[in-house]
Order: sequence, then structure tokens, then C-alpha cells
Amino acid sequence: MVKVILRQEAINDLTDIWNYILQKWSEKQANTYYKTIKSACSEIGKNPTIGKPYFEIKNDLFGLKSGKHIVFYCQTSPSEIDVIRILHQRMELKNRLNE
Repeated sequence: MVKVILRQEAINDLTDIWNYILQKWSEKQANTYYKTIKSACSEIGKNPTIGKPYFEIKNDLFGLKSGKHIVFYCQTSPSEIDVIRILHQRMELKNRLNE
């Protein structure tokens, strides 16, 4: 299994997602969705090629859909993956990833 590291932008995204769901629905729903995204990150660690390539945005970028969000990641070494962003599927992905 490859080590998965959430970079600060991804942590911020996850916090924003949790807060949005808390405001819109409930703490229980926010926790459930949080666990769903964290589970997707674990799956990436087990199988780094599970995601769809987003090479049109960045040469080594992959994304794995989790609910209505996409977990974007790069494999930085044979033993390490960086989760760089967690974005809603309807966002302008290229612009958000290049911020």
C-alpha cells in the first residue's frame, strides 16, 4: 500500500465540504460524506492507478470520483501519493487546479 498524504489545499477543501454539508443538511450527513471521501483516499493508496488521468490539466494528475467530488492526486514516488485537491465535479476544474 502506498502512503497517501493530503496536502493543505486538499485539507482545506475537505473542511469546506464538511462545513457546507453541516450547514445544508446535518452533522451526521457531513460525517458520512467525509468518511466516503477518506475511503476514496484509502482506495487510491491501495491502487494508485484507480483514478482517471487528467493529463490535459497536468501530466501526472489523476482524479477519483467520490460522491459529487473528485479527489485529485499525483504519485510523487513509488511509495507516496499526494492528494492535492478535492473539488466538486461541477467546478471549473482546470482553473481551480491551477490556482
